[in-house]
Amino acid sequence: MKKRIKYFLIGFLVMLLFTYILGLFDDAFRQVYQFDNWYDGIIASFKYYFLWVLPYWWFIILIGTTVIGLVFSGVGKLRRPS
Repeated sequence: MKKRIKYFLIGFLVMLLFTYILGLFDDAFRQVYQFDNWYDGIIASFKYYFLWVLPYWWFIILIGTTVIGLVFSGVGKLRRPS
């Protein structure tokens, strides 16, 4: 059971990183959040992620987390000797 939770958390982190990167390449991010400095861009990217990406993509993140966790769990079972 502990291993499945570990795989679920790894999948969750992978999905959060994946959606954050996809959100950075979104055209709406560039149109809504105009920034001049690099630190303004970092703050704007987190604002966009927490205020727009997470509320709309939470279900996709959960499905992806479940799929990735099951895949990691299956690969872990295949690698362990019986």
